[in-house]
Amino acid sequence: MVDSTLCWRPQIAEISRKTFATFHSLKRWKNFLPIKTKISIVNSIMLPVLDYADACYPDLSEELTNKLDRLQNLCIRFIFGLKKYDHVSQYRSMLGWLPIKHRRNLHVLSLLYSTLFCPSTPLYLKERFSFLGNPSFHLNLRSQKDNKLSIPTSNSNSYYNSFSIKAVRLWNELPAEIRQSPSISVFKNRVKNFYLSMI
Repeated sequence: MVDSTLCWRPQIAEISRKTFATFHSLKRWKNFLPIKTKISIVNSIMLPVLDYADACYPDLSEELTNKLDRLQNLCIRFIFGLKKYDHVSQYRSMLGWLPIKHRRNLHVLSLLYSTLFCPSTPLYLKERFSFLGNPSFHLNLRSQKDNKLSIPTSNSNSYYNSFSIKAVRLWNELPAEIRQSPSISVFKNRVKNFYLSMI
């Protein structure tokens, strides 16, 4: 959902509405349910709302990103029974969760990895990306010494912040051993640990 200026504010407003509606229906149980049960509830019905299609808006403003962070903090407070102004950083670490910005970056990178290396990915999608020094996708580039991607040239700010460029920049910032991951599951785990180490 975007407005007439292609801003994601309506999208974030809808995510907020759904998250708060779910929270208000559950908060009466926050002091009775075990923590493990509350984690399962949040993982199954609240976080998917925050995650849905988030790779589509890597250009989200800091203001709107902060709103999503506050929604994630709401989930953490529900799980641990925290008050409104209690700090949540240590509890997020206990859950092994990434802040929203890194969480979205993980999803963007996972989508790019699948685009690059999944055999069933349509060629017209693969052709949007090229490896530095060798654009061929017929080689096993995960085993090469350096498989960085070429950053497309951009003539507009909107294209500069699009998935095609943002994802490549994030990819090139990863350590080589992560870019050379042998499978999507290994890649996701390594990227998550990489971002957790930065917090």
